[in-house]
Amino acid sequence: MATTPAVTGDGNRDTGPVTGPRPAEQPYRIVWNDAVDLRHLAASIVVCVVIGLPAYLVAEAVLEANLEQTSLAGGYALLVGLAGCVVGAAVCTRLFPPKRVLAEDDSTDRAEALAELETMGGTPESFTGLPKDVQDEMRSLGLAPRPEEGR
Repeated sequence: MATTPAVTGDGNRDTGPVTGPRPAEQPYRIVWNDAVDLRHLAASIVVCVVIGLPAYLVAEAVLEANLEQTSLAGGYALLVGLAGCVVGAAVCTRLFPPKRVLAEDDSTDRAEALAELETMGGTPESFTGLPKDVQDEMRSLGLAPRPEEGR
């Protein structure tokens, strides 16, 4: 019997091992740092090609017949084909909605987070030594020290 870590119903990792057969292989693969179902990815590509390619070909034929400068027809046709791909992507978002559920966890509040940062060596004075982008992110998350904490 294999031992595999389990995840509880609330999404947290269970600390106790689960004995039994290995779980079935999930259809998800990592593509560009995101988990995707390869069947849905392949179907999405097909949908975009089926919508975008005919849009390009029809636009090219129509524009070559109607434009005085036929050299521009290819460029404009590419734009129409690109618009077809965007329409295909919109269709795919309806056909294949996201599978993940995002939920906020309000178990840690600002004071707890600041206390944890302080145990890691962070103080309000050391906040000013951080790079600007890190300071901005901490401010947006509400983790930046308040002016009265910096004194």
